[in-house]
Amino acid sequence: MDTKNKENKEIRVAIYLRVSTDEQKQPGKYGLPVQEDKLRAFCKSQAVEYSLAEEHVYRDEGFSGSLDIPQRPGLSKLFEDALKGEFDIVLVYRLDRFFRNTRHLLNAFEKLKSHGVAFQSATESFNTNEISGRLLLTFLGGIAEAERETIRERTQAGKLKSANEGKWVTGVPPYGYRLDKETKKLFAIPEQAKIVKKLFRWAVDEKLPLREIERRMNNLKEPPPYNTKYEKKVTLNYWHKRTIGRILTNEVYTGEFFFRKYKRPFNNLTSISDKRCLRPKEEWIPMYTDQIITQEMFLAAKAQLLKNREFAKRNQKRTYAYSKIIYCGECGFKLFGGFQPPTKKWPQAGGRYYHGVYHNDLPPGTSERCKWCPTYAETRLEPIWESLKEVLRNPKNMLKPLEQYIYKEENPINVQERLGQIEAELAALKVRQERVNEVYFNGQSEPARYKELSAENDAQKKKLEDEANRLRQTVLTKLEKSERETAIQRAYERIKEKLDTVSYEEKSDILHLFVERISLYAKDDYATVVFKFPRSTETKSLKLESGSDRIPNKHFPLVLSIKTMTLSERQTQILKANPLMYVPKSLI
Repeated sequence: MDTKNKENKEIRVAIYLRVSTDEQKQPGKYGLPVQEDKLRAFCKSQAVEYSLAEEHVYRDEGFSGSLDIPQRPGLSKLFEDALKGEFDIVLVYRLDRFFRNTRHLLNAFEKLKSHGVAFQSATESFNTNEISGRLLLTFLGGIAEAERETIRERTQAGKLKSANEGKWVTGVPPYGYRLDKETKKLFAIPEQAKIVKKLFRWAVDEKLPLREIERRMNNLKEPPPYNTKYEKKVTLNYWHKRTIGRILTNEVYTGEFFFRKYKRPFNNLTSISDKRCLRPKEEWIPMYTDQIITQEMFLAAKAQLLKNREFAKRNQKRTYAYSKIIYCGECGFKLFGGFQPPTKKWPQAGGRYYHGVYHNDLPPGTSERCKWCPTYAETRLEPIWESLKEVLRNPKNMLKPLEQYIYKEENPINVQERLGQIEAELAALKVRQERVNEVYFNGQSEPARYKELSAENDAQKKKLEDEANRLRQTVLTKLEKSERETAIQRAYERIKEKLDTVSYEEKSDILHLFVERISLYAKDDYATVVFKFPRSTETKSLKLESGSDRIPNKHFPLVLSIKTMTLSERQTQILKANPLMYVPKSLI
């Protein structure tokens, strides 16, 4: 405390007021007005004049005492002003109003001390300038923390008991449901349930991104969910992407869900897709309510949201036509895009290309890289685009390549037998990955090793699924073949005028719409391409209407083996485009 203020017998004081969410329900004992009145009265009762400016009254309403400084806006502002030297002492009603965590309390006290600011409690007598006072501060802080833990354990025990009885215990009911005040269980609201189903259909059947679903919902003028339990609160009446995302990642809508399934904090898509966010299964408590969507629809929505996240063009300087759909056919890992500027020697040779990466966390050069995924120019993949155009122009073009398809099995019995083997291999792979997860969760595996094994299992899974897709198309029923041909014809009618005049971005858009996966065998210069022809979808550049409803939720895959351009063919193409490239300068 500076000398000037001592001489004037005036102390500049700041008061801090806090009440937690639970305490808000119990006005009186710890309400902010009660705390403020008693602290102002305390300032007036002191022999030394306490000077309190209105801007030095800091409030945090609805914040836990276990939170650190940055997580409480009022407390954060208090420490900013303390750094500027705006007051000499911080006054609180009780120590637990400041912190209920001993470590945070002592750290905060040291920060105040380093800024020359004292600390005082109006109801607890101790002097922090003395050793005994600091000891008492630590002791009282420990008591506050113990009290918080006791309250938390008691609250948690009550929640567990209620959850085991099937009661809703996780706060505000999700959109589409209402809480029965007597049974404390959820029941569906029919009007809102229809909206929920619509959101899932748009995400799964039409594969719309969240921003497009947001636009549609706001165009429909449907009332959005309330962001608070107080239904009278005025909202902006606007659907946000994050609101829609929370709905699409909420398992409650399947009718069967689990309390204490995920670790806190729950992070929507990340939590439901990352096994590391799961609690041990023995801690899960099953709960049930009215079903709005099927479990299959929920899983399909999760898969689509993950794909949307993967294909999002964030911080990407260039668009790559085959980005995130091209893989090495040998090792199964994804190939990544790169760009090489033209050179004087090869002015026509620069451009986009694709390459593999090292498949573990070891430094480059210390682990072997897949010999099958070297640098591969994008121009050498042009036959894939040409094949897609031919299939779209005439669906019957796909029949001849299928007859020559190198993986085609003539005997349907052999096909079904292999499909059964693949199903068994996928089941075994699932068990293997569960063991990898279990070892990692138990702390018996390093993160790098967990990541490496998971990537290998995922690559093997994709290879098996690719083979299954290739085999299934050889045993399609007449109805399925007819539906696929119809889907292709509908797609072509929508984009036939653009096929030969598309921009690079539109070409990329079309490729990502109709290509599920490309497995490139770089050394042999060919690729197996899984085409997809959805019954309904929409992008910025085109929209496809729904086909027949006889086979719902299908995308009719078509798998072709396509010869890509060899390096010598590409060099010949470059020379034709620039015949003077190798003419000696003396002859020019």
